[in-house]
Amino acid sequence: MTSQNAKKAIKILTQYERLANKYGLRLSDEKIQELNSLRDNGLIKISNLPAKLGKEFPGEFRDMNLNEIKTYEE
Repeated sequence: MTSQNAKKAIKILTQYERLANKYGLRLSDEKIQELNSLRDNGLIKISNLPAKLGKEFPGEFRDMNLNEIKTYEE
C-alpha cells in the first residue's frame, strides 16, 4: 500500500461532489448531506459513493474507511 495510492483514495473520498459533477452524476441534497456527515466523521467508504467514482479507486483500500486510509498517507 503506497502513500500515493492512499492520497488518491483520500482525494476520491473527500472530493466526491466535484468528481460527480465532472462525470455528470446527479447527487440528491439528502445524499450529499449523508456523504458529508460520513466524510466529516471519517467513516466514508468507496461503497458509499456512486460506482462510477470507484473505477479509479485503489483496490487495496476498497474495504477501508477514510480514517483507516489516512494512516497510510505520509
